[in-house]
Amino acid sequence: MKNRKLRNLVLALLAAILVIGLVQTPVYAANPKCSTLYNAVKKKASSGAKKVTKKSTCTFLTSKYRKMLSDYYYATDGDDVYCVRIVKASSTSNAKKIKTQFDTILKSMKNDSYLTTSQKKVVKAAKTGRSGKYVWYISLSSSSSTNNKAVKALKAKL
Repeated sequence: MKNRKLRNLVLALLAAILVIGLVQTPVYAANPKCSTLYNAVKKKASSGAKKVTKKSTCTFLTSKYRKMLSDYYYATDGDDVYCVRIVKASSTSNAKKIKTQFDTILKSMKNDSYLTTSQKKVVKAAKTGRSGKYVWYISLSSSSSTNNKAVKALKAKL
């Protein structure tokens, strides 16, 4: 009788451990920092990234949008034409709002009369996108293929 109770107790414990093991949420990799994502972009699209030399503050977004960020990386040239802007929003709904703002910035830059013809080509080839909490604006070249390589490298790290 004692052995039967002990055996049932052991079986119940093993079953509980098995159920807990199956129900546990899977472990995901840590979310990468925006600077790590930038390094991946710079490595993959090195020819376009040569013009992006200066790290900058997040002045391209108003304070309303800056409050929605948990991390960002912004590298640019002197004229803010060649640039990589990668931000991590505090939530996915904030990321959607920031993506809309990036699209608005891109649209206004396309219509900017102060840009030269070559700068307008770079802005025209720029890419914006969002994945989860991450939002980006990449304009490294007037070639869409260079910007697409950069986006592909960024997505690979996410």
